[in-house]
Amino acid sequence: MEKYTLLKNKKYEKLGLDVYLYEHKKTKAKINYIKTDDKNKTFAISFKTPPESSKGISHILEHSVLNGSKKYRTKEPFMDMIASSLQTFLNAMTFPDKTVYPVASENEKDFFNLQDVYLDAVFNPRVLEKEEIFLQEGRNYRFNEDRELEVSGVVYNEMKGAMTNPDTIIVNHINKYLYKDSCYEYISGGNPYDIAKLTYDEFVDYYKRFYHPTNSNIFYYGDMDIDKYLKNLDEEYLSKYEYKKIDVDLSVKENSYDKVIYEDFQSNKEDPNKSYLTYSFLTNESSNIKESLTNGILSIALINSDSSRISQRIYNEIEPEAFYARLGYGSRSSIQITAQGASDKKLDKFIAIIEEELKSYSKEIPKDSLKAAHSLFDFSQRDQINSASKGIEYILMHNLDNEIFETLELIDIINELGDLIETDYYEKFLNKYFLNNKTKLILVAKPKKDYFNKIEEKINLELKNLKKSLDENGIKELKKKEKILEDFQNRPDTKEEKDTIPKLDIEDLDTKVENIPRYIEGKFIHHSYDTAGMIYTSIYFDINHLNLEEIKILSLISDYLGSIDTKSYSYQKLDDIIPINMSGFNLNIVSLKKKDGKITNLLKVDFKTTSDRYESSLNIIMEILENSIFDDKKRLTDLIKQIKASFEMTMYDSGHMLALTRNFAHFDKLSYIKENLSGIGHYYFLKDIENLSNNSFDTFRKKLESVYKKAITKDYILNITSDDKDYELSKNLIDDKFKGFKDKTYNDLEIDFNDKYFKEAIKSDANVNYVSIGARLKENDQKKLNHITFACQILSNPYLHDLIRAKGGAYGAGIMIDKYGNIGAYSYRDPNIEKTIDNYKKIPEILENLNLDQRDFTNQKISKMGSYLKPKSLSEKGSTDFIRYIQEVDIKEIEEKLDDIKNASISDIKALKDDFKYIFDQDNISVFGNRGMIEENKDLFDDIIDIDSYTKT
Repeated sequence: MEKYTLLKNKKYEKLGLDVYLYEHKKTKAKINYIKTDDKNKTFAISFKTPPESSKGISHILEHSVLNGSKKYRTKEPFMDMIASSLQTFLNAMTFPDKTVYPVASENEKDFFNLQDVYLDAVFNPRVLEKEEIFLQEGRNYRFNEDRELEVSGVVYNEMKGAMTNPDTIIVNHINKYLYKDSCYEYISGGNPYDIAKLTYDEFVDYYKRFYHPTNSNIFYYGDMDIDKYLKNLDEEYLSKYEYKKIDVDLSVKENSYDKVIYEDFQSNKEDPNKSYLTYSFLTNESSNIKESLTNGILSIALINSDSSRISQRIYNEIEPEAFYARLGYGSRSSIQITAQGASDKKLDKFIAIIEEELKSYSKEIPKDSLKAAHSLFDFSQRDQINSASKGIEYILMHNLDNEIFETLELIDIINELGDLIETDYYEKFLNKYFLNNKTKLILVAKPKKDYFNKIEEKINLELKNLKKSLDENGIKELKKKEKILEDFQNRPDTKEEKDTIPKLDIEDLDTKVENIPRYIEGKFIHHSYDTAGMIYTSIYFDINHLNLEEIKILSLISDYLGSIDTKSYSYQKLDDIIPINMSGFNLNIVSLKKKDGKITNLLKVDFKTTSDRYESSLNIIMEILENSIFDDKKRLTDLIKQIKASFEMTMYDSGHMLALTRNFAHFDKLSYIKENLSGIGHYYFLKDIENLSNNSFDTFRKKLESVYKKAITKDYILNITSDDKDYELSKNLIDDKFKGFKDKTYNDLEIDFNDKYFKEAIKSDANVNYVSIGARLKENDQKKLNHITFACQILSNPYLHDLIRAKGGAYGAGIMIDKYGNIGAYSYRDPNIEKTIDNYKKIPEILENLNLDQRDFTNQKISKMGSYLKPKSLSEKGSTDFIRYIQEVDIKEIEEKLDDIKNASISDIKALKDDFKYIFDQDNISVFGNRGMIEENKDLFDDIIDIDSYTKT
C-alpha cells in the first residue's frame, strides 16, 4: 500500500458499506473501494471525456479500445469475454462529459480477469497502432458498385439509428443552444454528418490527451482482497505513467435568447400541429446532490404530475400529444419542458402558462404534490438496498466532480428533503433557479419530410468533394485502407492471440440453481426474504374469459387506471396519493404458455410499499379496480394520444424486438397475442381506438365499461415477496379487502389464430433497419432445444456479430430460441436488408463447418451456463419463481438444461444444421425500417405496410 495514500475512510451502517478513498501517489489517480459483503464484485474505470465537436470521438473510443490491447490481442476481447466469462455485467457507456467502463462478476477469478482486460484496454489499446479498428468502429470510406464513395461504420450507423427518434433530435437542438460554448452543446455520441468527417489523427490525439491515470476515477465494490487489486493496478498500469496536468473544461455559460429559435425534425407528415414546443433554462450545479434532487422533485411536482396546474392547463389549452419535463445533463443541470405534437400557433399561450403558474407556485407549492414527488425518491433508495446490481448503480450515480462519499449520503439527503417540505425551502429554490434566472431558451421544432435527406445530401456532397480531391495516390491510399479493413475483418484470431484471453475452467462454475423459497397458501404465493421493510406484491387476475379484442381494450384500460377519476378521487388527487403510499403501481397484461401448450392471459397489478402504508395502498387500489369512471372524453382521448406518442418515441430504440415479435406472430399464437398488446399491431390498435374515441365516444365508453366490469373477478392469485411478519399482515388485509369481488361467471375462450409464413416489411421514418427472419422448429425434444439454445449463443457471437456488425456496419445482431421451439434472427440499426438476410441464410453452412477449438467451445459453455445463474434482486427472485410456478417449471429442468449444455459436443451442435436450414427455408421475414431502402428491396416481400397509414403498398 506504499504506492497509495488513504485520503478518507467512512462507514455507512444503514447501507452496510465501509468506503475508502485512495490516491495513487505517482499519478494522483483516485481509487474508490466500497467494501461490503456483496459477492457480486464490481469494477469500473471512468475518464472525463468532454466532446470538442459532434464527431463522436469519445463514443468511438469507447468502442475501439475494447478491440484488442497489448496483453489481450484478439480482435475483440470484449466480445470474447462475453462469450467466455461469468460476467454479471459487462458494458461501456459514453456520457456527455465522461466515459465509464464497468464490469461485475460473482466469481473471484473471473472478476480479476475482467477488470484486468478493461484496464489493459483503456491504457494499452491496439487501436493506436491499428487504424483499421477505428475504420470499423467509427467510420470508413469505400467505393460502391457505381464507383461512388460511401461511408459506414458501427458507430456511424448506430447514431443514424439513434437520431431517428424525434425526441433525441429535439434534445440535441436544445443542448446546442442552452449549453452553447460548452462541451455539452455537442452530441457526445456523434452526429452522423460530423462522424463522416472524423480523421484518425484527431481520434488518436484525443485519446492521448484524456486517457491517462491522472484523469481517471477507479472503483472497486464488493467483498475482495483490495490489496491484491491495488498491487496489480500499480504494477501493471499506473506505475508506467507520470503525473500529468490535464485541462478538462466542463464549465457552462449562462446563455439566454430573446427570440424564438426554430429547428426541424424528421417526419413523413409536415403537419405544423405536430410541432415540439419547448421552454428550457439552466438550474443548479449538478455536483450539489441536494439541489439536484430538489430539481428532480420540483420537475415532477410542478410539471410532470397529473396534479400539476401547468400540466392540466397545457393539456386543456394547448392540446399536445404529450407534455413533460426532463432534467438536462451538464455540470449545470437544466429543466427542459416540452409539449410534443402541438400547434406552433399556440406558442405564446404555452409560454404564458408556464410562466404564470411558476410565479403562482413560487408563493406556495401544494404539500401533497411535494410529498408525492419526494416519495418516488424515497421508495427508490429503499428499493436500491434490495438490488442485485448495487455496485453498478453506485458507480453510475457518481458525479466525477464529487467524492464518492457525497453520492452515498443519498439516504440522509432524501430524508432531509422530506423534512423540508413543511418549510419554504422549495419555494425559495423555485424563485432562485426557475424564476430569477438569466438563462432562457424557447425552441420550436417543426416536422420536415426531407430532414434526413438534407443530412444525407450534405454527407454525399462531402463524399463527392472528397472523391474529386483525391489524386491517383489518394485513391490508392483509400483502397489500401479498404483492403486493410477487409483483411482485418476476415482474418481469424490466431491460436496465440486467443491464448492471451483469460480462461476459466468449467469446474469454476457453480451450476447449482438457487432454490428460491416458495410457500403456497391458497391464492397466496409467498417468497420469504428480508426485504428491508419493503413488501413486493403482484396480483394476477385470470382474464381467459375475454376475447382478443376485449384483451386489447383491457390493455388500454390498464394504462388508464390510476390516471382517470374514480368515484372518490379525481385523477389529479390520485396522482398525489398513489406515490405517497406506494411505488411501482402498474397494471399490464401478462400472457404465458403452460407446459401443455395452453395459453393463459392474466391482468397483473403490481405495487410495492411498506407495512405502515400497506392498508392505505390497498384501499386506493380497490377504489381504482372497482370505481373508476370512463366518462371524461377529454381526459381519455388525451391519454390515448400520450400512450401513442410514448410508443412513437421508443419504437426506434426497440425496433429489433418489434420486428422479431412481429415475425413470430406470423406463426405462433402467444407471440400473436403479445404483438397485439405491445408491438406494431398494438400501435395500429391505438390509432383505430383514437379515431373511435374522437368520432363515437359513447361507443368507445361502452366498450371500456363492458370490459372493465368483466375483467376483475375472484379468480386471482397473488405473489408476495417480503419477510414473514409483513406477509401475514398483507395476506390478512387482502383477504379482507378482496372478499367483495364477484365470482367469475364466464367461460374461458379460445383465441382464433391462423399461422402463415410470409415476407413482410413495415416502412417508417427510421433511417436504418431492423431485420428479422424466423420460424418454428419442425420437430424437437428438450435436449435438442437445449442444444439449439447453446448454438444460438455461438452463432450470435462470434458469427453474426462478425458478419452483420463488424463487416455489415449494423450496431448489433443475434439469434434466439424460446422455450417453445421458435427461432428468430434479428439485426439492430442495420444499414442493410438483403445482405443481412443472405447472411442469416449462411447459418446452416456455418454450423456444418463450425470451426471452434475445444477451448473456445468450453468458453462458450461457461458463458451460456453463467447466463442462467446471474444474481437477481429480491423482487426479481420472487417474480421469477412465480412465473416458474405458473408455467409448471421445476428448477431440475433448468439444471438439466445446464447439464445438456455442459455435456454437449461440437458434433451435437454441427448436427443442428438441418434444423436451422429448415427455419431459414421458410422465408418468414419481417423488416421494420427505412422507407427508401424497403422500396429498393420491394421484390423481397409479399406485403409492405406503411406504419403511418398501415395500409398495404
